[in-house]
Formats: sequence, C-alpha cells, structure tokens
Amino acid sequence: MENRVRCRWSMDSEILSAYHDEEWGVPVTEDEKLFECLTLEMFQAGLSWRTILHKRENFRAAFAHFNIRQVKAMTEEDIKKLMNNEGIVRHRRKIEATIENAKRCDELIKEYGGLNAFFQQLPEDPLEKQKILKRTFKHFGLTTAESFLMATGMMPTQHEEGCYLHQQA
Repeated sequence: MENRVRCRWSMDSEILSAYHDEEWGVPVTEDEKLFECLTLEMFQAGLSWRTILHKRENFRAAFAHFNIRQVKAMTEEDIKKLMNNEGIVRHRRKIEATIENAKRCDELIKEYGGLNAFFQQLPEDPLEKQKILKRTFKHFGLTTAESFLMATGMMPTQHEEGCYLHQQA
C-alpha cells in the first residue's frame, strides 16, 4: 500500500494518504457524516486539509460528534468555550456558521427526509450545485462547495494523472 503513487496533495503525511485512499470521493449518505464533511470543508477554507484532519477528533468532540440537533442548540456560552478550545480552529464566524448550518441542515432534513435526499435532488450541472450550496449554507463559497461535493462522492474527484485512482475517478 505504501508504494502506491497518489495525488501530490496526499503524499505529505500518513493522515492525508489515508484520507485520499479511504475517504475522498467515497459516497456519504448519513446526515451527521454529511454535516461533519460540510463543517470540516468550511473550516478548511484558507487552511491546509492536513491541519483539519489532524484536528478532526477535536472537532468531533467540540461539536457533539456532529449531532445536528445538539449543534443547532449551541448558545453564546458554547461559542465562548469553543473560542477557547485550542484543539480546533478558533474562528468565530466559522463557529457561528456551523451552528447556523446545523439549523439549516435540520430544516432540510425535515423538508426532504434527509440531507442526502436534499443533495440528490440538486441539478446535475456541477456549477449549479455549487451555487445552490453557496446560497444554502453560511460561510460556504463556490470552491468550498466543489470540494465538499467531491469529498462526499457527489461529484467526480479529480485525481492527478499517475495516481493509482486516476482512471477510477
């Protein structure tokens, strides 16, 4: 497994290689896992994915293992605690956006029966999907939307030529 040629971005560390091999582009359908992916992609904007993956367990603990109902109920007091949590990225607007996005996810689950059902009804056109996600979620731009769609298997991943997964994508 260690002799595999991978995308350059994934060869920097074992945690990136494992993410590349086992998670990136694998379809995600569970509500909490989709919310986790959405949140981590948002926090990653402007940072390295390696940083986020190294802090992932801390994010899970800080955000109630991405339990949507628990996160949407977070208060100003919870935000203050999160701002003091050295194990996560302490960015107030992203923390607030996570809580707002949990509220939005809860609404989408009620409306569509699940987050996956919401994502599945989006138009086929990738750019249109990205635009809808940008309008739907806080602190979520087109690049973050594209990254989220690829990471969760809703849009084909773009493995580099030479990567052992290039032809499978």
